[in-house]
Amino acid sequence: MHARLLAMGVATLALALAGCAARPESTVEDFYYAVADGDTEKAESLMSSKIRAMVPSAKLQAALALGAEQARECGGISEVEVNLDEGEQIRTGTATVTYKGSCPSKTEKVKLVKEDGEWKLDANK
Repeated sequence: MHARLLAMGVATLALALAGCAARPESTVEDFYYAVADGDTEKAESLMSSKIRAMVPSAKLQAALALGAEQARECGGISEVEVNLDEGEQIRTGTATVTYKGSCPSKTEKVKLVKEDGEWKLDANK
């Protein structure tokens, strides 16, 4: 009886953890919030290896720091709304960023690719 309950508990925990697997939308949301928080290392870690190979890290870090400065000038991010198409290895769509301050919302095209089982932001081209 105890073994059966333990097995059911382990199975329930496994299902709960599987449900927590990173959604592709989470990658986009985490990226924008990391940029706004000035966490350029985290933001860069959410980018595909293709982007990191195309753009030198120093240049990428500078661009991310500029994004953080712009987000601060807009009062920070209030919300990130992500709309993606379905796909197993590649997803495209839009991300709309709403700011806490008076800056207008902005909508950008996004593309994600699956690398080693994780969704990463990729170049739109």
